[in-house]
Amino acid sequence: MRRMELDPLILRWKKTTRALKIHEQHCGKYFTDILERRTDAELALFRDPVEAAAFFCLVDVVMRSLDKNSPGLSSSLPVTRQQSIIADMPGA
Repeated sequence: MRRMELDPLILRWKKTTRALKIHEQHCGKYFTDILERRTDAELALFRDPVEAAAFFCLVDVVMRSLDKNSPGLSSSLPVTRQQSIIADMPGA
């Protein structure tokens, strides 16, 4: 899969983000920003743009939840939720 194949999905997610409640819109923007940073090399093993989008968004959310000092979506999650994510991770 190439980066340009992900562009229509990013555009749909941006339009959907505008339809979200105002306090939810930062989440939609956060996810589209994640996808806009992906490269052809990172997407090479995917055929489905939705699968690639889900994978990279989930990886980013989990990584930020593990890194307590990282700004971003995890900073808006309650501490108890962050702890449950970490507790569910193997080796944590």
